[in-house]
Amino acid sequence: MARVGGDEFTLLLPVSHPEDAIEVADRVLNKIRQTRVLAGREFHSTASMGIAFYPNDGDDADTLLRNADTAMYKAKEDGRDSYQLFTSAMSAKVMERVALERELRQALQRQEFVLHYQPQVNSSNGKIIGAEALIRWQHPERGLLSRRISCPWPKNRGSLSRSENSSCEQPVFRRWSGARLAMPR
Repeated sequence: MARVGGDEFTLLLPVSHPEDAIEVADRVLNKIRQTRVLAGREFHSTASMGIAFYPNDGDDADTLLRNADTAMYKAKEDGRDSYQLFTSAMSAKVMERVALERELRQALQRQEFVLHYQPQVNSSNGKIIGAEALIRWQHPERGLLSRRISCPWPKNRGSLSRSENSSCEQPVFRRWSGARLAMPR
């Protein structure tokens, strides 16, 4: 066992079959889930694990670690406190995400983001009480992309630098403040 990052550890096992690794993963997760009492206080822990096999998932340490890391993030996406075996489909998803991030950077440079205003309506009387500003990506080939595609992953995954985030937010703020929308009272 080795610590490879702040809260990431690597466990290398001499196993021949996936079932053996799954059995070890289950035992480790069960130990981690046990309640611990420290200074009279209860602590609960969980873990997400990614499992990669030599040589099927990589024939060198860097590839194995990268693929195990990919599987771990899949376990986190699926609700945490579990394990995932690496599959080549996961690798394809990572490549898709990298391509989308590259397109996003280009979209920032080409100013392909548009601002839409969505009214907020009082459900009891039907009156407009405000507006929500929504930024959307006007993709040159895929058309208008929803927030689920274009927005959550850059900030969550650290894909955009502060300057890139700011270059996206500044034009939106300028357009919002310049719109001078009158809201009914």
